Order: sequence, then structure tokens, then C-alpha cells
Amino acid sequence: MRGNKLKGQVPHQLQNLQLSVVDMSHNSFSGSIPRNFNVSSLRELRLHSNEFMGSVPSYLFKAKGLQVLDLRHNRISGMILNTIGKTSDLGVLLLGNNSFQTHIPEKICQLSNVGLLDLSHNKFKGAIPSCFGKMSFGYNAIINPYDYSVGFSSFQRWRYPSALYLVDTQLELGLQSTPATTVNFLSKSRYETYQGDILRYMYGLDLSSNQLSGEIPVEVWDLKNIISLNFSSNRLIGSIPDCISNLKSLESLDLSNNKLHGNIPPQLADLNNLGYFNVSYNDLSGEIPFKAHLVTFEATSYIGNDQLCGLPTNKSCKTSKEFEKQFKEEEEEEEGDGVIDMVWLYWTSGAVFISTSLVLFASLCIDSRWSREWFYRVDLFIHRLQSFKGRFVCK
Repeated sequence: MRGNKLKGQVPHQLQNLQLSVVDMSHNSFSGSIPRNFNVSSLRELRLHSNEFMGSVPSYLFKAKGLQVLDLRHNRISGMILNTIGKTSDLGVLLLGNNSFQTHIPEKICQLSNVGLLDLSHNKFKGAIPSCFGKMSFGYNAIINPYDYSVGFSSFQRWRYPSALYLVDTQLELGLQSTPATTVNFLSKSRYETYQGDILRYMYGLDLSSNQLSGEIPVEVWDLKNIISLNFSSNRLIGSIPDCISNLKSLESLDLSNNKLHGNIPPQLADLNNLGYFNVSYNDLSGEIPFKAHLVTFEATSYIGNDQLCGLPTNKSCKTSKEFEKQFKEEEEEEEGDGVIDMVWLYWTSGAVFISTSLVLFASLCIDSRWSREWFYRVDLFIHRLQSFKGRFVCK
């Protein structure tokens, strides 16, 4: 039923069928997700690119055999129920491009077999759960991407058969197969298609375009098997730690459009498999480590970080360092000039005071008209002061 122009609600008759794969994607189905799908043998449920609304039914999170749940590009809202941890076989969970507005529940970390997790383009808020670092991201759910079975009619039992010849017979073999599992996942800034056996080796986490805040938990940098990591377009703060070198299998890392600060650690060059790297539009600073395979990244990977310098950008670190050195020297020079000016002021004031005092003392010691006039004025002032004091006492 994939890729038709079907619309309206899912017919009840389809919900009761015992199917292993249900693909109703790329239609115009609307309303709520059916509440009574027969999940007894359901292995894959694909409802992406429709107009489903409401919340995810809790029974889908309890379906033990469910391995692929793709609900992307709908209008689903509400909470991701805490029962999600009960889907022990779930290997692919794709909930991107919906309207989830809550915190990411820690119960989601109980998905021990998950290999691909897409929660992008929603309105998830709060911090990234630190328990993400405890998820194995080791894809074990789809053990048999191709499912074949061969049926033989019953044979008469021989107790000690020595040989069995099937020459010139009309033996019928019943060969049944289900299509290989196919998953589209955003990696290296484009959607890649992973099909069949390759799914055993593809592990990815996409939390991009949400409202997540706070620092990236240090536990996340211990996901040694992760291949694609996308935290772009959030409100994340903090720095990129040196332990990023633990992500030995990482091929794609997108941290763009956040509020990360600090330097880009040189340990990034230890990630030999890294083929895509984007930290544009953050507040990073310092010299870009430009060695090993990092020389293949273009300037667009670093754009929007005004304090970054070095190749492949056009901003020279030498110029930046010279400007910083010059600014520091000018600042120190201004501070030194201020100290010199204050010392000069003190010395000048002292010299003027001493000179004035000496001149006044000398003029009083010399018998001249100025000295006689000075003493006369002093005696007159004392006489008037005593007269004023006498009148005040009498009253």
C-alpha cells in the first residue's frame, strides 16, 4: 500500500490481518494511528509520510516482535510513553518530523537492541539524557534481513538409511521470502538507504532540530560503535572534549547551530573514519587542527565561528595572535603610562608645596615691609578674636 493516494482512516479490516510487515507510507491517511493492529507477528510497521495525529498507541511499545517502527513525517504529538522500554526487539525507531514537545524519557535507553534512533525535527526540550551513553547501539534486532524457508513433504522413516536418491522426481520445494528490510537515515548531511545485511553494521543517533539545552553528556562520547551522530540545531552549550577520540567508528558528526565554545580538540584527527564534520555557527575559538584527514573538510564546516582561525578558513592565526599581542602590549603600555603620570603628579605637588613653604618662611625671617605687614595682620586677627570671645562670655 506504499506510495498511493489513499486517504481517510485505516480500514478496520486491514487492522485484523496477521502480517509481519505493514507499509502504508507515502499516502494521505489521517486521524489517529489504529488502536488495534494485530501485532502478534508484526515485525515492521511503516506509517511515515502521512497525516496521522494524536499520540502513539501504547500497545506498539509493548509489541515484543516489533523490530522497525517508522512514524516519521506525520503530526504525532504527546509523550513517548514509559512503556517504550518493553519493546526489547526494537532495532529501528524513527519518530522524526512530528510534534513531540516533552522531555526525552530515560526509558528510551532501555532499548538494548536499537541501532538507528531518529528523534529529529520535533520540539523535544531539556537536556540530552546521559543514559544514551549506556545504549549499545549494536544492531541485533534484525538478525535475518532475508527470511527464507524450505518445506519438504513428510518422508517415511528409515531406521538406518544409507543413501537417499531423488532422481527424476517431481519433488516440490516451497520457497518463501520476505523483502529485505530497507531503512533511510540521515547521515553525512544526506539521506542514505541501508538495506539487508548492512543494517547490522549501521548505528546512528539523530537529535537534530529540537530545543535541547545544556551540555552534551560526557557519557555520549563513549559510544564506540556509533557511526552517525547529529545534534545540530539545538541550544547545546559547553565544549567539545578531548575524549571525542573514543568514537573510533564515527563517520559523520554534526554539531552545527548550537552554542558550543572553546577550542576544537586536536584529538579529532584520531577519528580515521570521520568523513563528515560540521561545527558551523557556534562560538568556537582558536586554531583549527588541520592535519591527517581533517584537511579534506571545507571552510563551510567552520563558518559562523568568528574566533576560529587557520586553514581551511581565510583567517590567519598569525594575524590573530599578532593582533592579540599588540592589544596586550598597548594595554600594558596604557597601564604603565597611568602609573608614571600618578608618580609625576605626586612629585610635582610635593615640590610645589615645599618651594612655597620655603619662600614664605624666608620672607617672614627677613626684616622687610612684607614681614612687618604680616605680623601686624596676625596681631590684629588675634586681638579681634579675643574681643569676640569676651563679648560671647558676658552674654
